[in-house]
This record gives sequence, structure tokens and C-alpha cells, in this order.
Amino acid sequence: MRRPLVKRIFARTDQTDFVGRASHVDRLLKHARDGSGGLLLLVAPRIGTSELLRHAYDRLFIEQGETIPFYFEFRKSDRTAHNAARRFLREFLQQTVAFRRADPKIIESAPDLNEIADLAVPEDGYWVDRLVEMSVQEGLDDPSSIRNCLGAPLRAAANGARPFLLVDNLHVAKELGGGEALFDAVSGTFERASLPIVLAGRRRALFASTEFDTIPFDTFSFEEAGAFAKYLSRKSGVKMNEQTRDLVAVQLVSNAGFISSIFAAALAAGHDLNSFEHVEQVYTDEIFGGRIGCYFDDLIDELVPNAAHRSKVMWLLAENIAARSSSVPVNYWRRHLHLPDPEFEVLLDSLHQAEILNVSSDSVVLDPENIVLCDWIAGRKRLEMDREQRATVVGDTLAKNIKRAPQLLARFYRQTSSIGLRGLLTAFDGRRISGALFDYSRFKEELKGVDDERVLKLLKEDNTVIELPHIVYTAKTSAFYPKLNEKCEPERSAVGLGFRDNANRDEVAWVVVQIDSKLEAKRDVTEFWCDRLEMVAVASGFAAYQLWLIAPEGFDPEAIGVLNDRGALGSSRKQVDLLASLLNADMSPEKADSADDYEIVVPMGEDTEMIAAHTVEEIAKRHNFPTRSINQIKTALVEACINATEHSLSPDRRIHQKFSVAADKITITVTNRGVRLTDKQPNPNAPDAARRGWGLKLIKGLMDEVNINKTDDGTQITMVKYLQKAAAAGTT
Repeated sequence: MRRPLVKRIFARTDQTDFVGRASHVDRLLKHARDGSGGLLLLVAPRIGTSELLRHAYDRLFIEQGETIPFYFEFRKSDRTAHNAARRFLREFLQQTVAFRRADPKIIESAPDLNEIADLAVPEDGYWVDRLVEMSVQEGLDDPSSIRNCLGAPLRAAANGARPFLLVDNLHVAKELGGGEALFDAVSGTFERASLPIVLAGRRRALFASTEFDTIPFDTFSFEEAGAFAKYLSRKSGVKMNEQTRDLVAVQLVSNAGFISSIFAAALAAGHDLNSFEHVEQVYTDEIFGGRIGCYFDDLIDELVPNAAHRSKVMWLLAENIAARSSSVPVNYWRRHLHLPDPEFEVLLDSLHQAEILNVSSDSVVLDPENIVLCDWIAGRKRLEMDREQRATVVGDTLAKNIKRAPQLLARFYRQTSSIGLRGLLTAFDGRRISGALFDYSRFKEELKGVDDERVLKLLKEDNTVIELPHIVYTAKTSAFYPKLNEKCEPERSAVGLGFRDNANRDEVAWVVVQIDSKLEAKRDVTEFWCDRLEMVAVASGFAAYQLWLIAPEGFDPEAIGVLNDRGALGSSRKQVDLLASLLNADMSPEKADSADDYEIVVPMGEDTEMIAAHTVEEIAKRHNFPTRSINQIKTALVEACINATEHSLSPDRRIHQKFSVAADKITITVTNRGVRLTDKQPNPNAPDAARRGWGLKLIKGLMDEVNINKTDDGTQITMVKYLQKAAAAGTT
């Protein structure tokens, strides 16, 4: 069957423009081709869920394989469950016929049901006709009609088809007239199905609501947000640098929708984002009436349609921001809203599901880490409740945002440099370990300056050991004692609850903090933190507890005296790293899977590919690749550089290279601007015609994986060599 000559059907962006979600698309496609049953995507707001599902749909449609993709989005405009069910049936028939005909124009032209029946391919004619008849018959408002409509894909499957359902905005189904029955029908119909199905909706609305396997779909990681911002910068022509890229990622909480809004606003205003001041100018305008401000305005209008109630909600949100730990009692909200309990509960639940706030049994909490939301609330309060002049508010906010920018990044960098204390505590597991790792004075005297291999050997042979507790629960210390947030970032202090030994089950709490100190921590700093941690233990009601302070360079003699007097433990960062190595502790999940990245840019020509080869050789040696594999990597890289030089017609005459080394592989990316390899027209009379393609064949023979991708105006070659395979192939 002829494949449709289209780039996309439902997606708003081309496949090459969809950045940062390749692994999620691959997961959906694997489920479509090989899986069965339902997957539930639990999603955060504004992170591109619809685009993810649409891209999976387009890939399957364009491939024209056996799997028939079907994308359906629940909409509030349906108003009733029956209307949504009818549209579900109609769109299923329309998309199925379009796929079978390999003609996306059938989707665009929106034919009526009779035309759909006429367009169906002969092998589908019988069951399509039956479904068309069902959709136009009288009495579709009876209770069974919803399940009949939703069961259309099952009927298709019973007749030899293989539909793949991508159902978006499932949470909206509950909000329609008769929505509970509709949601139950969706769950009941699809939970029993053997078809591959993906349902997506707001995570707080759908959590634990079905029996489907769940997949969390969250905001970008910091690295992904930075890559997305870099992509938007290149695509839009809005300039930025590494510092502003990091600021955009941190300040916009790695949210794809917010980052896109900033670049769209900068482009429309003719601004670059290459300084903190420029970023904050665009960001402040976005908060006060730009796309971001309008998003929150529309969301609050939708969630709280009554103007009087909306005004009170905005005032209460501002009260949350001003409160300690951004938390106020639920009764405080109830008292000021003056709503009957059922109506109050519905309103609060809607704000909770939209992730404007968090509601527990007795408190309402606004996340202070959601910088964008807090800035919008603060600005709207000053304009609407405090009645300040707009020019004054915007100007003052801009000045504060510019001043805050470096502080945000400094705080983020401190957070990312923190030890994964909870992972370390979890790894204790009742192990017996050298006491030198918790006694800086002894470590400094006996082991400081000794090479790691020798130190680890001595620690394993040490007879002076302590028995670590069996930790069964860990949390940030601020979860027990919120006031500690005023003194340190939440990631830098943790509590581990457990037992001193499994036999007697004596309970104990370890209270740990990572403190800042350029040199050995002094007496005053040590006393301060011992006081703080003791306050945590007492306020939390810990009957037995152990304080543990960690300083980068350890503690001076007077500070050690304080630790001894208080019965506290003290370690340097070096001791903690050695402890983690002995316990095989996963201290930082984000960093554990990350790779070491190296980037270089070389000019084309004049044998500069040899500079690249020498660089990758040094990197591979550092990460223990065998000599044979290093030579293969070097040869493949040289060939990739030669290809880029000879065939690209690059305007900047530069080759960009990235070497990313993980625990099990090295990934080399070679990128250049100019004519893309996949677009280059072959010339059989060219001098190198006989050699054409030989370089790529050589690269594929030398490396374990090779992919060639088109960029906006050039080519990217990605090559992977696995360490395990390299070791198996032999060393020198």
C-alpha cells in the first residue's frame, strides 16, 4: 500500500522538532506494536502530553503497518457523556478509514457517516457498516449506548483489525454531564481489552482510579529543559548563552509550555535572551499579561467561574505565599470562602487537581518551588487587591526579578551539589562499617592523603567498627520540621528512621545535615547545626536519635570537641564518598545515570580531525576502554569528520563534537551545518563517486550503533560503542 507523503497528521511539530521526549514516543510505539492492555499516563500540567500522543499517532500512520492508530481527546465542549461517546465512535471510524486508505485528507475533510462507509476498504466493509448503523439508530441515549460506542475498537479487533487507542484528557470525561458513568464505561470497557491502549490525563485526577499500569509523565529534567531551550534558541534565532539557558530552565521550573512561551514572546518583541536582564524583561512581561499570565488567568476563571469566589481564592493564595512554609489550615480557607461544604470541597479539589495547590486532610499548601505560579499570584495581588499602579508593580517586579536571577541559580547549584542523603541512609541496612568514616579526627590522623585504593583496604580491615541502623523510612528533615527550610535547602538535610538492630527492634532516628564551609568547619558553625538538629529531634518526638554533620573539609579541633560533647558524628565529604563506595549506595539517582560530557568544536580541513581523534582517545582511556576499541572509535570519528568536511558545504566551516561517557558506553555526536547527507543528490561522475557511502559503511562496521539524523540545516551522526562488548572483544 502506498505510504502517505506527509510529515504529520495530528502533531503540531515535525518529528525532528519534537525535542526531549524521544524515549517516551519509543515507549508508546513499542506498546502499540508489541503490547496489549492499557497504560495510564499520569501527567503534570503544560508539559506537551497531547503532542506526545499525536507524534506517536503520526509515526504509526506514516509507517502504514498493521497497527491502526486512533487518537481521541475528551473535550468540555462535548458537554455530555453521550455526545462524547458519539464523537468517539465517529472519529474512530473516520481515522480507521483514513489509515486503511493511507489518506490523511479523509481526516481533514470530515466526511459524514455515509461517506465514511463508502470509503471503507472492502475487507472492513462489514463491521464498518454495522458501526455506522449503530451510530445513527434511534435510542442512543439509553445507558448501554455509551459502552456500545466505546466498544467500537473491540468490534474492529474481533474482525481482524488491530487498533491502538490514544485517549487524551481522560480527566475531562469526569467533568461532563453524566461524566462518572462515562469514566466508569471507559475503565470497564478498556480494562478488559487485549488491545494496546494508552490513556492520559491529569495525574492528581486519575491517580489510583484504574487498574491500568501507570507511567508518570513529568516536566523536563534540568538537562532536558536546557536542551529544549537551546533548540528553541536555534530554531527561533533568539540568542542565548549557557548562563541564561540555565536561568530559563530553573526559573520556568523546566516546564515545556512556559519555556516555549518565553521564546515566542522574545521573538515577537525582537529581544534576545543573552543576559539575565533580557530574560527577566521578557519573563516579567509574560507574567503581567503575556502568554503565561493569560494561561493562569484562564485556568483560574475556569476553575472558579464565580467572580466573588475567585477574588477570595486569589486573596487566599496570596495568604499561602505569605504563610510559613506556604501552608495554612483548611479551615482558614473554609472560613473565608463562606461556601457550603459540598461546594467548598469541589472547589478545593479542582484547584488541587490543576496543581495550583496541594490539599491534605488539614492543610492547604502552595508549592514555593513553583516560581512562575508564585510570581503570577504576587503580581495579581498587588494589581487587584492592593490597587497599586500597574507601572509601579511591573517596574518593581522587574527590578526584583533581575536581582533574584543569580540567587536562583546559586541556590540551584547548591542543591545539585548536595549529597543524596536519603539514598545513603537507605543503604545503611544494618551494615558494620569502620568508625573512621564517622570520626573526622581519626580519619584525618590516620588516613587523610592516602590513595583511595589503600584507604578502602584499610577501612575494610579496621576492627573498630560501628553497626549502622536498619533504615526503613527516609524523608527531608523539613518534612518533620519545616522551619529548617529557613536555614538550608531541603535537599541538604534528611532524617532516617529505623532500628538499631533487627533482634530487639530498638527504634532510632538519624538526623543528618550537609553544611557549607570552605575550610574545616569551626566551633560556632558546628554548635549552630547541633542546636538545629537537636531541635528537630525534640520537636519530632524522637526518643533516640543520632546527629550526623557533614562538612566539605571536615572539622577543626574545637569543632570536633563540640561534636564529642554533643554525642554527634562528623564526617568530611571524602569520608562520605568512601562510605557510599563501601555501601554501594545510590546517593543521587539523577547523577547515577548521567554521563560525563565533553564538547569540542574544530574547523574543517587541515587534518583537524586528528585533533578530535586525539581528544576522544584520551577520554576513552580515562574511562577504561580497551586499546582495540579506542582505535575503532578514533577511526570512526575521523571518517565522520571527513564526511562532514567533504559533503556538507558548511557555511561556518565548523564541526561540533560531543563525547558522552556513561557507565556502559560512549556516545559520540558529530554535527555540522550545510547540505544534509540525506538531501545530497548523488553525482555519478564525481571523482569520489566510487568511494561514496564507503565511509558510512566503515563507521557502521566499527561502532555498535550508528544513526544519521537531519537537523534544521545540517546533519548529525550519532555513534555508540558499548564497553561490555568492547571488553568481550579483547584488549591489547
